Amino acid sequence: MINDEERRLAEVSKYLELDFNRSSEFQDIVELAAKLCDKPLAMITFLGEEFNWLKVKYGTDVEVMPRETSFCQYAIAQDNLLIVGDASKDLRFIDNSLVHENPKLRFYAGAPLILKNGLKLGTLCLFDLKSNDLTEMQQNVLSMLSRQVTFLMELEMGKKLLQQQIDVAEARNESLIKIAQLQSHQIRQPLTTIMGLVDLVTYDKELIDDEWLSMFKNATNNFNQTIVSIVAESVANKDLRVIRFNKMVQEIDDYAFLLLDETGNVENWNKGAEKIKGYSSQEVLGRNFSIFYTDEQINEGRPEKLISEAGKTGVARDEGWRVRKDGKRFWGSIVITAIYSQEGKVIGFTKVTRDLTDIEDAKDAKKVSVDMFNLMMQQTDKSKRVGGWELNLKNNELSWTSVTKEIHGVDEEYIPQLSTAINFYKEGKSRVMITNAIEIAVSNGTPWELELELVTAGNEQKWVHTLGKSNYKDGVCTKVYGTLRDITTETMERMGSSLPA
Repeated sequence: MINDEERRLAEVSKYLELDFNRSSEFQDIVELAAKLCDKPLAMITFLGEEFNWLKVKYGTDVEVMPRETSFCQYAIAQDNLLIVGDASKDLRFIDNSLVHENPKLRFYAGAPLILKNGLKLGTLCLFDLKSNDLTEMQQNVLSMLSRQVTFLMELEMGKKLLQQQIDVAEARNESLIKIAQLQSHQIRQPLTTIMGLVDLVTYDKELIDDEWLSMFKNATNNFNQTIVSIVAESVANKDLRVIRFNKMVQEIDDYAFLLLDETGNVENWNKGAEKIKGYSSQEVLGRNFSIFYTDEQINEGRPEKLISEAGKTGVARDEGWRVRKDGKRFWGSIVITAIYSQEGKVIGFTKVTRDLTDIEDAKDAKKVSVDMFNLMMQQTDKSKRVGGWELNLKNNELSWTSVTKEIHGVDEEYIPQLSTAINFYKEGKSRVMITNAIEIAVSNGTPWELELELVTAGNEQKWVHTLGKSNYKDGVCTKVYGTLRDITTETMERMGSSLPA
């Protein structure tokens, strides 16, 4: 009888065959874990019978380590996060060479990678050379990212199995053509006998007797058995596996799988699509997938562009705000893949959507507070590109989200400074207005909502919508925060329409 460890090792062996370098998503998650948790080493590991395989790494080039020195053997023994603050003081690692010799590891945090069948392949884990810890938010982030790794691995495994089924089906189709030529003879032989007996009776009905009826019955039985055997040969076990695979896809609820026709209308989808997008299958089948996009994206022709790109190149990838049935938005990662006929013509598409709202929130949660995020989420009903900023008056530290940096024309590594940030606003009216607004907010808590001119680092002039608020504690202003939105296009259109003809 196979025990749980044998089953786990079998799954590890199967998943080790995946190509983790085929897409950048695994590497992105590992680097995100390291940066959000502020640790120098991060990796995705698979714990085998003798070795701990480091499949995706950040901060190290090591590919494999002995199982006996692995920290992950303890992490997979539990369902939740394992944190070791200082391994040199932990009895489990008293003889561990990684702790007491180079590289002298101290801190470890590992979140187990748990498949849907409950088996644990390994971990998404972090290391540090000094004793350390994780905040509650960082612990939640690491656990969440480990689930994303697992979902992505299971998706890749599903795609691999599907491709194998497609390859088998194509090979079978070629074989069936050859088999059909042979089977046509099998069919013609009993059918010719039946037709001969019928012709004979046509010319002489007196031949119908018990012997003729017996011959006719035997001929028809032989013909029926031939048809049954041919059908049985045509419906092979591989077809049943395809049916089971399709059933598995239908049951997945962490990803939205959609089957689209060549124009983008929904032909089928799974439980995950119903969960993420909020529609029942009856409500969405036959409708165009553009219903999941914002009005602005539809006006820009974004759905059509993605379909066109997938048709031309085979695949289209996108990331951005999408709309649920109830009108609420979520941040989705989308992959649209073209389906081709044997002649190379596009006959439809598959569309896979992941809800990354939590991860996008986690990226900026390091930069801004809960107050800031609540304000940003209110503004996302107006635009998909809303940036945030926050000024901590205790230490005069200024924080910008990635969209805010994008609007200002600076790169992601740019560190905003309080002394220079105000200079991005155009000299004159706009700079005076924002300066006064901030001063009033600090002095008496009055919020503001303004449309101002801004000059980017590349000397590009923009119109921005800025909204700001302030927080007080014990009568003292502790911070000022707000949102920023690029409204250049709509402002120019509005100003243009107001000019006299």
